[in-house]
Amino acid sequence: MGDMGSDGGSGRRPLTSTERALLDSLLDHEFDGVSELREQALRVTASTGCECGCVTIDLHVPEDAPVSAAAGPVPLEGTVVDAAGEVIGGVQVFLADGRLAGLEVHSLDEPVPVVPSPELVSWESWADPPADDRPSFWQRLRSRSA
Repeated sequence: MGDMGSDGGSGRRPLTSTERALLDSLLDHEFDGVSELREQALRVTASTGCECGCVTIDLHVPEDAPVSAAAGPVPLEGTVVDAAGEVIGGVQVFLADGRLAGLEVHSLDEPVPVVPSPELVSWESWADPPADDRPSFWQRLRSRSA
């Protein structure tokens, strides 16, 4: 796994149109520090974020991009539904040092095979959970800084 949140290294690629639409959908919401994250999103690149084959990606922001005052993870969580309207997973965006660092798409059962389109995601504000309840990306991010 690469340096989360930085712009150096190999394996970087532009976001796909669906990844971009999903990130933009979250950043359409208002919360502290979102304007800097919107600016970062204009220049963000991606790399594979998880080795399990899921669609989670690491995000990489150039060093000269504005730093957000927002703490990670972003205070919104997306609920993903399938074509029948059944809940199949969730989406979260993580930050590292005020920079976009990860777009996690997690499943409730079977892996979500593709990045969901924003039409299949509903966003909800949430309070900061205890450290033991944080999603896997947050745990990976924390373990890198320890």
